Amino acid sequence: MTQLPIPPITDLARADGETLDQVISWLIEYYDTTGAPFNYLSGTRAIKQGYKGYHSLPPLIAGCAKEKTEQGRKSNSEIVELAAPISFGRATRVFDLPRRQFQFGRDLRAGYRIPFFFVEDKTVKLYYLQPRKSCNLTYDQLCMVATIHKRYLLDTEFFGQPADVEYVDVSADPTTKARVVRQYSLSSLALWSDKRLADRLTLIADALEYVRSSDILRPRRRIIRRPDAGMPLFD
Repeated sequence: MTQLPIPPITDLARADGETLDQVISWLIEYYDTTGAPFNYLSGTRAIKQGYKGYHSLPPLIAGCAKEKTEQGRKSNSEIVELAAPISFGRATRVFDLPRRQFQFGRDLRAGYRIPFFFVEDKTVKLYYLQPRKSCNLTYDQLCMVATIHKRYLLDTEFFGQPADVEYVDVSADPTTKARVVRQYSLSSLALWSDKRLADRLTLIADALEYVRSSDILRPRRRIIRRPDAGMPLFD
């Protein structure tokens, strides 16, 4: 069996195709595609600091200077400039849950991609940032992610308490190609039914099992990043 990292649920939701063969093809392309030479961790950490009460943009953007590539510094600075001010002027308390992953299929575990939770006006809110400029989640795919986040975290960890999500999407407008801010809560997201979610996860799990058990992918060295200690539910 090929040892492959399981994509986080935000990438599982992007899996394209309505048949097993189509999802297998998408996964093969996903694993064979070389990723960007940078990630959005420094920007995400800076935005988390904003929700902790650091309501000044220049020092938050300065935290992106540690990126090794010019594109990494530019892209991370962009997401901080757009997303961090959403927290300004608000009274929020940030906290984390212990590390865990979303289990589906027979024995598959995917990261939640949640950088933090926060409390505002006695309501627990799960924060998710969509930082990609392109290849971002569609609205329906975002609703799939929200369904998992709500049912497997909010409903289990905070049952009976006021709870919500705060999703911030800073992808590019398809026409202007410039990043824009879109913000969502549970009231603006159409959650999936239990059956639709179960059927989709079964299809994805079957496709993953096929790809992992076959020799269809070319062997290559894959860098698996260690979980971020400051964001235990991110990976």
